Amino acid sequence: MGGQLVATLLVAVLLAHAAAIVARQLAPDAMHPLAARYMLDRMAGIYQSLRLSPDKGEEMLAAIGSPTARFWLASGANAASPAMNEAERKQAQALAERLPGTSASAPAPRSWVQLTDHAPGNDGVKQAGMLASVELPDGRWLVGYQQSPGGSPWWRPLHFSIPVSTLPVLLVALPFIGRILRPIRALERAAERFSRGEHDGPLPVTGPREARELTAAFNTMAERQRRFVEDRTRMLAAISHDLRTPITSLRVRVELIDDPELRAAMIRTLETMGLMVEQTLRFAADDCVGEPSQDVDLAALMRELAAELARPGKRIRYAGPDRLPYRCRPLALRRAVGNLAENAIRHGTEITLCASAPRENSDSDVILAIIDNGPGIPAGELERVFEPFARLDSARCRDTAGDNGHGSAGGSGVGLGLSIARSCVEAHGGTLTLTNNTPGLTATIALPT
Repeated sequence: MGGQLVATLLVAVLLAHAAAIVARQLAPDAMHPLAARYMLDRMAGIYQSLRLSPDKGEEMLAAIGSPTARFWLASGANAASPAMNEAERKQAQALAERLPGTSASAPAPRSWVQLTDHAPGNDGVKQAGMLASVELPDGRWLVGYQQSPGGSPWWRPLHFSIPVSTLPVLLVALPFIGRILRPIRALERAAERFSRGEHDGPLPVTGPREARELTAAFNTMAERQRRFVEDRTRMLAAISHDLRTPITSLRVRVELIDDPELRAAMIRTLETMGLMVEQTLRFAADDCVGEPSQDVDLAALMRELAAELARPGKRIRYAGPDRLPYRCRPLALRRAVGNLAENAIRHGTEITLCASAPRENSDSDVILAIIDNGPGIPAGELERVFEPFARLDSARCRDTAGDNGHGSAGGSGVGLGLSIARSCVEAHGGTLTLTNNTPGLTATIALPT
């Protein structure tokens, strides 16, 4: 954003120069004031010399001519006074005031000035000029033409004017831009941390009015979100805790039932309810824990999980780099990967825990993948499995149960395991998706860098 603001200022400076150049090209009759003053002084001096020595006029005028200034004598018939505009009348009045021998009793001789366009020179640059005439005492007219000096290609003045105008603008603007961007950058970093579930308290409200209002709105939003999560978590914990008592009471009463089949069926139902309560309590407890972020080697974490989850008849291996540093909440991320890995172990015999680092000099994600060779999940149910206690008809979800909540004791549902895994991943600002292999299932975690 800072670069865009600086670029905008530079474009504005260049447009101002372009406007000045266009205005100069459209108004080439603007005579330089110094050149006009010099021309009027020379005309007055030549007039005085011709008045004192009228016989030497032609020789003198030929001697004082130059490539940019010419003087000659004309008869009255050849020096008719044209109509003058306001600028030309002012120059004619200035010429009359310079002529010697003028007073209230002896008015100045007739004079006129015309500002003209000069034809392009060898360099193709138009220059303004001044054509002036003044009547001599003998009736002749002294006529002079002065070309405005300093004509140059339109781009040549830019060598000096652009640096001179740009540097002060940047020196003044850069501190101001920094003052605008500092609170915005702080807000960006805070929003990124907030997306990972980290909240370091309210941001200081500084900077210009718009930045202060934006920061205050973010602080309010973050505080409301924090209170909402706390209230929801407390409510879930309270409900789950209170359900334990009636479940325990029902279990005691079920033991008194004489019919063994009915008693066994009711016990299984109560065990399922107890498992759901335990999972809800665990989910609420995990949500309450404000685990701090720290630098973790994800490669080591994946290798440890592969070793811990080893089972007879199951082949579990890690594939990825030797080191993969990443800043995260390790317990939460470990539980997410662990839930997914246990789900893969339950349904497959070949399980691979994969990790890949982001590409160098890119904004790509850190990727963690859990791949198994199990039966997979129907495409229409790949998202439903993340719903708490979802009821599925998939073969993968049939006859499964476990303390991680991937199945229910009855056989056609899942618990909170995948919901917790996605919640943990999204708390890090990442995504968790499931895709079918041939055969098997791949759970992919994408974590932002």
